[in-house]
Amino acid sequence: MLNKNLISFIILFLIGYIISVVQSVYYVEMTPYTDYQCTVEKGGGLGYAFVIGECFGVGTNTPIRNNYLISMGGVNNNTITFHLYDSSDITCSKSDPVDVITYYANECYNVPDIGDMYFLPYNYVLVTIKENPSSMPEYAYKYSQFTDPNCLGLPQWYYFYTNNTVFHFGNDSFSKFYCDQGEPLQLYCQDYPTNCTTGVELLSCSRNILVWHEDVYRTVSC
Repeated sequence: MLNKNLISFIILFLIGYIISVVQSVYYVEMTPYTDYQCTVEKGGGLGYAFVIGECFGVGTNTPIRNNYLISMGGVNNNTITFHLYDSSDITCSKSDPVDVITYYANECYNVPDIGDMYFLPYNYVLVTIKENPSSMPEYAYKYSQFTDPNCLGLPQWYYFYTNNTVFHFGNDSFSKFYCDQGEPLQLYCQDYPTNCTTGVELLSCSRNILVWHEDVYRTVSC
């Protein structure tokens, strides 16, 4: 017969395990690459990260288009499904999804346009799942959305440009994003190199009015 100490140890172990599972937070990350096999992580590009299992609205440069709820399943939880709901369905539960998009972990895809990107490059992304991220990496430009009015903790989602990402508008016109001493900067050239300006893209925590159905907040940082 099991003694009382062993029984107590097993119970405490099971409680700790259950708590750790319940408290786990998962993100689907889309890391930019320049080739269709996602082997060359150079040259800059657009990437994303999204919390899994939480309904959130997306609106960056235009008013919200959809609410998203992401789930994972399949063998070893390698199937990631984006459920898109109507903009007014802030719980992602009032109706059937208006669209469903499926990705597979550790696979390479063309970068999607999620959130109506003003700049959309033609790079590829490697899709992965990350458990309990302790912090978010620094990039050239990072737009993050939070439920916390002080933008503390982990965001619902964010998109980013890696350092030295360049968007061309012609032979001598382009925008280049980079981070310098913790500030996200954009070099905009209408006629390189004679007509160029550098602007700070930093945005402190503020209400995201483009997601009008929900109280969410946004920052722009490195």
